[in-house]
Amino acid sequence: MIPPPKLDDRSFHDIVAEAISMIPRYAPEWTNHNPSDPGITLIELAAWMTDLLIYRLNQVPDKNYVAFLNLLGIKLHAPRAAKTLTQFSLVEGAAKQRVPRGTQVSTPHATEETTVTFETARDVLVTTARPDRCFSYFDESYSENSRFIDTAPGTSSGSFEVFAGAQRIERFLYLSDPRFANTGESSLLRVFLGTPETGGRDMARLLEWEYWDGTRWKEMEPAQIDIDRGEVAFMGPLRFEPTQVNHIEGLWMRGRLAEVPESPSDTEIDTIRARVEVVGEGLLPTQAYANLDNSAFLQLDLSKNIYPFGKEPKVDCLLYLACDELLQTADAYISIEMVLADSSVIPRPNPSDQLVLAWEYWDGKRWRHLGRTAPRGTLPGTGDEHGFHDDTKAMSQSGTVSFRRPKDMDALEINGVSKKWVRVRIEKGDYGEQGTYTLDNERWVFKDDRPVRPPALRTLVFRYREDYRDVRHVLSFNDFQFTDCTEVARTEFTIFQPFSAKPEESPALYLGYTAKPPNDSIGLYFHLEEELGLGSIPNEEAEVATTELSKYETMRRLAWEGGQRVVWEYWDGRDWEPLAVDDETRGFTSSGFTFFVAPDDWMISSKFTEERYWLRARLEQGGYVKPPRVRLVVTNAIDAYNTETIRNETLGGSDGTPLQTFKFLRGPLLEDEFVEVKEKQRPPADELADLGPDPVRPVNPDDPQNNEVWVRYKRVDSFFASGPRSRHYTLDYVSGTLQFGDGRRGMVPPESKNSIVATSYRIGGGALGNVNANTLTSLGRALAYIDTVTNPIPATGGGDRETIDEAKARAPYTIKSRDRAVTTEDYEMLALRASTQLARAKCVPDRTNRGHVTLALLPKADTRGEELSRRLVPSNEVMRFVKNYLEERKLVGTVLNVVRPRYKDISLRVVLVRRSVGTSDRLRKDIELKLRRFLHSLVGDKSGKGWEFGRPVLKPELIHLVEEVPGVEGVDRLEIRDEHRNVAIEHLRLDDDELPYLVHVHIAEKVRDDIR
Repeated sequence: MIPPPKLDDRSFHDIVAEAISMIPRYAPEWTNHNPSDPGITLIELAAWMTDLLIYRLNQVPDKNYVAFLNLLGIKLHAPRAAKTLTQFSLVEGAAKQRVPRGTQVSTPHATEETTVTFETARDVLVTTARPDRCFSYFDESYSENSRFIDTAPGTSSGSFEVFAGAQRIERFLYLSDPRFANTGESSLLRVFLGTPETGGRDMARLLEWEYWDGTRWKEMEPAQIDIDRGEVAFMGPLRFEPTQVNHIEGLWMRGRLAEVPESPSDTEIDTIRARVEVVGEGLLPTQAYANLDNSAFLQLDLSKNIYPFGKEPKVDCLLYLACDELLQTADAYISIEMVLADSSVIPRPNPSDQLVLAWEYWDGKRWRHLGRTAPRGTLPGTGDEHGFHDDTKAMSQSGTVSFRRPKDMDALEINGVSKKWVRVRIEKGDYGEQGTYTLDNERWVFKDDRPVRPPALRTLVFRYREDYRDVRHVLSFNDFQFTDCTEVARTEFTIFQPFSAKPEESPALYLGYTAKPPNDSIGLYFHLEEELGLGSIPNEEAEVATTELSKYETMRRLAWEGGQRVVWEYWDGRDWEPLAVDDETRGFTSSGFTFFVAPDDWMISSKFTEERYWLRARLEQGGYVKPPRVRLVVTNAIDAYNTETIRNETLGGSDGTPLQTFKFLRGPLLEDEFVEVKEKQRPPADELADLGPDPVRPVNPDDPQNNEVWVRYKRVDSFFASGPRSRHYTLDYVSGTLQFGDGRRGMVPPESKNSIVATSYRIGGGALGNVNANTLTSLGRALAYIDTVTNPIPATGGGDRETIDEAKARAPYTIKSRDRAVTTEDYEMLALRASTQLARAKCVPDRTNRGHVTLALLPKADTRGEELSRRLVPSNEVMRFVKNYLEERKLVGTVLNVVRPRYKDISLRVVLVRRSVGTSDRLRKDIELKLRRFLHSLVGDKSGKGWEFGRPVLKPELIHLVEEVPGVEGVDRLEIRDEHRNVAIEHLRLDDDELPYLVHVHIAEKVRDDIR
């Protein structure tokens, strides 16, 4: 369109100067042209009045232009109401309460002018039964997302992927036994997993073992020794500490199933047993005492040669031995290894033939025999039941004494120390006799036929071994549930499966309720990070002209819905049953509610180790181009709009004249008004066909003789297509004026008093309604059992009424496109027409998919000061509305994707040149502000109209820009860094739908003398 020229473009100063220039011609005697001269003052007065006339004259083309637009039906767009969520909470002790539709909530301001009011759009049931657990599951992995349920402000950020897991689902076999305490130095712990002979793989090799050391589950490294199938062995020391597993206290070790085999038979088990051995150098006794004939207890120093019965052993000399770690387990094989001292230093023992050593233990009442031994070997008889065997032949040679630890061994206090003791007593005999002097032929002779040579030990260590025995507790942890397998693991030839086979389960989202919800409609709101609607799906408001197009759109909708099928299910105690839901998220492709009625047979179950009423959404088939991510799951909430509903307002009565007008009392008006007119009798059916469902209601239902009815009229853009009996009206949302037809184009309402009523209409809207989160905290009126209200997410979508300048700029494109989106320019202008919140739009074809169009939207924003550093992106609500608006106006077959603009992050480093040393914070701020403004998406570029989509960022432009800042003497170096690739670049290339975003500006200064 060619802009109309001004009729007269002279200004006030131009008129004054022109009048003064004409003085010498018309009044040559007038020579004083100073402003103080009264004549000049009169000239200025006349110029001022002339300027006013010129201004009004110049308005004539503008007025004619606006009048022309009105003739074409170009109207100002009404304001749009912001939308948000309102979340309610109950007072303590209340179980549930219904909040009716139209409940008002507002910001807690004192004055009505600054109070922002919202109304709930639907009824909502507020209940204490709400989910507190949320898990995502996929392919043997899961993620806990409970922190995203009803998140308090400032406590959580980010989002979670609906159908994905970050942690592997663990399957454990837990074993507990008190014998694990014996796995100290030089110990060997053996675990045996008996498996069927038909098993294809060794079960023990599929597990990764850990034990609890008091602070964490510590890895256990298998010992590098020869072991049989089903066995696994671990070298000590293993410092087991007691802990609770599934409410059972004990010493625990566990095996993690490293991989779930394909065949379930590979993880079947018959029996589970364990044993502990002491190998290697053995363990020294904890205590060792020698008790000689004087009843004194001598503590033996085991680090050197010792005399267990002293140097002159006699009958009833005793050796006491204790080993804390090894004498704790009944029926364990205990061996005591004794090595005699070097014979070159201490002679070998000299036992008598009558020597008998008695090995004894304390049973709590008296000392009982473990066994008896003599120089010729172990004596039969007493202690045979303990398997006593002595290779040392009564300590006359190096060897081993072995026995089973008696079950009735008890602790006894010896020399002030209470322990389980083993003692060795010289029952009879000796290790030689003292020499004597005898008189032989009047001469004293020393006779030493059997010299005393007691046993001297260089080494005395304990060793330990036990038979494979059943462990005390066996638990399996599978599918987040513990199962006690203790009894079945002790029974031979009874095969059990601790781990279920790999489930063929679809990706799912699990929600766990603390209590069973009431049998009523319950809503969950899922706030998605990004709208993922794929393709052009017609909404319910779209109108299709022909049967063929209707069928085409229906098939396209079915194809899209088949792209990802999400089914909701609940646990009925035996299986997952389908749950009927009203899913407004369309399979997690857009933010919205999911409504369901809690079934009667919903049962509590254990999942992810939690007892809850579990609900799940399962991706039964299909997938997503981009996985959906949820920022927030909100309960006890419903959508609300920045509106106020006025009901049953009488607009006036008809006088029967054509083109009657009536005015609504309040404004600004929003859409969805309902206007009814009183008529004498019910109109014929053909006259009601285009008025929608149930357009007639009786004035007095209780009086059958009264035929008067209220008829709901229909709003139209113009009366062009209206007939004489068409019950239509037009409405100017700006002025709030309603107009009826003239009888030829649109019916004249029947004459009657107070016969025209607005049964309901909404007022409000505007950008003021885009309030922050948690600001709507005041209820319009008190509600029973409702404690608090808030909005967990910011309100979005609110837009002010279109300005006259915006309408004038829009009009040419409206006339050109005729409300149809064909060219890229059409898409861009219709997007700006759809929402007054948008500043710019960029439409580009999708090169990867023919017939696809991508529309990037840029919202309006404050461009002062620090606001220049914000990344501008439209809200999901605005994107959804623009997409729905364009779906009705694009060509059939075109796939429209409405997206946020893509930003490429860059950082700049500028090195300035200065003559003297020093810094200037003001100069740095000025440079950063100018760079940010130049690259800004709304006020950037040299034109100040915003950086163009796809325009590259060039280094010379930035250098010249910095040098234009007052105070900058020069730029020594400017570096552009691509933040995504983290590399320095000479210039930044952008795609057609991309914009630059300046992340950081680093400014350094260099003195001129430093430059080489």
